[in-house]
Amino acid sequence: MGLEFLGRVRRTTLWVVAVVALLTATYAAPQQALAVALGAGWSLVNLALLERLIVALTGTERGSRSAVRRVAGALLGLLLLFAAGAFLLGRLPIAALMSGFIVPYAVLVLKAATLLLLPSGLWRRLTRDARLATLAVTLVVGAAWLAFSPLRSQSDPQVREPVATTAPGAHEDAVAHEPHAAESTGPEKFPNVITVLHRAFPNAAWAEFLHHYEVIVFALLVAFLLGLVARLATRNARLVPSGLQNLVEALVEGLNDFITGILGERHAARYVPFLGTLFIYIWAMNLFGLIPFMDSPTSNLNVTVALALTVFVYAQYIGLRGLGIVGYVDHLMGSPRNVTGWLLVPLMLPIHVLGELAKPISLSCRLFGNIFGEDMLLVAFVSLGVTTLSFTHLPFGLPLQLPFLLLALLTSTLQALVFTVLSTIYFLLMLPHDDHATGHKAGEASLEHSPI
Repeated sequence: MGLEFLGRVRRTTLWVVAVVALLTATYAAPQQALAVALGAGWSLVNLALLERLIVALTGTERGSRSAVRRVAGALLGLLLLFAAGAFLLGRLPIAALMSGFIVPYAVLVLKAATLLLLPSGLWRRLTRDARLATLAVTLVVGAAWLAFSPLRSQSDPQVREPVATTAPGAHEDAVAHEPHAAESTGPEKFPNVITVLHRAFPNAAWAEFLHHYEVIVFALLVAFLLGLVARLATRNARLVPSGLQNLVEALVEGLNDFITGILGERHAARYVPFLGTLFIYIWAMNLFGLIPFMDSPTSNLNVTVALALTVFVYAQYIGLRGLGIVGYVDHLMGSPRNVTGWLLVPLMLPIHVLGELAKPISLSCRLFGNIFGEDMLLVAFVSLGVTTLSFTHLPFGLPLQLPFLLLALLTSTLQALVFTVLSTIYFLLMLPHDDHATGHKAGEASLEHSPI
């Protein structure tokens, strides 16, 4: 039971440290959050090495050559760990580092206390009577409130410093020496993990590089995760799918049937891989920003423009490849076949050219505006929830954003679907097929009824 108990302590510590580090990074400083995380990591490694040393000294294989090697490795690891601890004490805030150091031991003590409390008669009496349980919870909350009241009084800005007088023109000089003051205004999204690292290490070249290319980093991360899911789903493919393979195959089959219903059986096999991948990639990027400390690449206009230009170039290639240069120009002129059609060419040609150029603008701005708007809506309601409980000076607020998280799941899926449907229709309008007029009518009807 001892080793199993230590394993539970490690798992609980990881969750507790993750929450504490996120709160510290949000409400204190990223460097202090890093110190808490590294301090807890140091203690966890220390416990693991001590466990390895004790098992090697007291286990059934003690005295053997393998046990001696484990003892030597554990002792060497402890020496290196203490050297790393001394290095961290000289580089990071000591208070935050020590707070991280004691988290695993606090979890250890609390878990041991619960093992003693849960089988006791007092706990059984509390859990049998709802009134006693409510009273106990009220007393615990009240004690915590009183314990943190000195901290709240220190953070309460009751005493204001007197306003210092400044010489004429000093304010203008101060503003002139703060070039980044204007950059702090305007709407800001939730900080992501790269933003936190950049604030923790403002002078590090690697942090500046990641911050500069954070949109590309997140886009590549989403692509990597999708590739990993595809690999795991198809690694041990079975005739009767189950689990992840079943989920992925259901998604692929649904997309194939949906896109085939628009393009038709004749052209579906060629374009379903591209259009299906486009939907899954955009959908994953839209939802990625709902994960804490992540960001939606599609909330950046550069990404949506790149996606729209990819679809635009591919659609023009389809037209040139299928219709030829003459047929492509004829398509842009409105396919004139009589005198009236040729007379309308000076009007139809610029209209079709402008319509083609407007397609990537429409695709990119629609996707960017909706996803960026979702992020701003969540930020607004999180801020409102924190402001609602601001009088308590607590590091959290009312979760007013939860209904809009569910709405974001729906709208993120809808926007990925709209982008894919419009791209499919653009391909359809460029394809040479017998029922070309029917395709035009279907495309125009879908464009008219597409959500914005």
